[in-house]
Amino acid sequence: MSLQYARKVKRRNSSIRENVVSEEEAPAIKFSVTPEWWRFIAYLAFWGMCILAIVVTKLYVKDRLAAGPSDGAACGPFQRNDPDFGVRPGEGFDFDSQSHLVHLFGFSNICANWDYSPSREITAMFYPLFEYSLLIYLFLDFVATTLAHKRGEIEPLFWRLSQIFFPICVFFCAQFRMIFVCLAYESAQQHTAGFLGLQIALILVAMHNGGFIWDANISYKALGGIKGTRFAVVCYVLANMIISSFKLAATIHVVRTGRGARWTLKPTMITGVVVGQIIDW
Repeated sequence: MSLQYARKVKRRNSSIRENVVSEEEAPAIKFSVTPEWWRFIAYLAFWGMCILAIVVTKLYVKDRLAAGPSDGAACGPFQRNDPDFGVRPGEGFDFDSQSHLVHLFGFSNICANWDYSPSREITAMFYPLFEYSLLIYLFLDFVATTLAHKRGEIEPLFWRLSQIFFPICVFFCAQFRMIFVCLAYESAQQHTAGFLGLQIALILVAMHNGGFIWDANISYKALGGIKGTRFAVVCYVLANMIISSFKLAATIHVVRTGRGARWTLKPTMITGVVVGQIIDW
């Protein structure tokens, strides 16, 4: 009797514990995250990637290109034949004045620092820090927009635009890695197409950020309340569109023709600097 009673008590206590666990909140991990912090990390990673490429280029790439191939083979970056530009098959060339970008566009830019080995491979290993951070930002920003939609803080039209912008931005940002696959000295058009995609994505991000602030009636006291905030948003978006229109025009021309547009080679008031360099800055 005592054993049976003990078993009954045990079964009863067990059922009570099960009921208590089922009524309690399920285990969960809660944390807060700021999407803009991940965008800041992405930008830091990008400039870190640029600095790394510049250092590796100065330490290893420039001397390697100047020396040319040890066997005189006309392959890779040493296969150009343009005596007027000072380059011949199987011979070395000066990185600063005779790189493939200078040859095609008339001027160089920061991208040239990861166009040649071993800088291309080393920079490509660092690159995921930028790509993953940027994709995490895009995802978290879309989550924040989704929550705003569920709270009724944004209009249905803006929510629909957000749903359209999000996959486009993710795709183009993910394809920027093709700059390490499509070599600049083999196909400038394919190489530049990856950069064009990133430009389009960042323009859409800027438009979305400005539109969200406007549509959600967000205001900042430091900007003078709702009117001052909206004025700042308009200035930011317009300035971005004006600058980006020149950048896109120049990049699209390269993707279409494989060479820089003539108007990018026009001289500026700064000695030795052309229009295209100003746009790149």
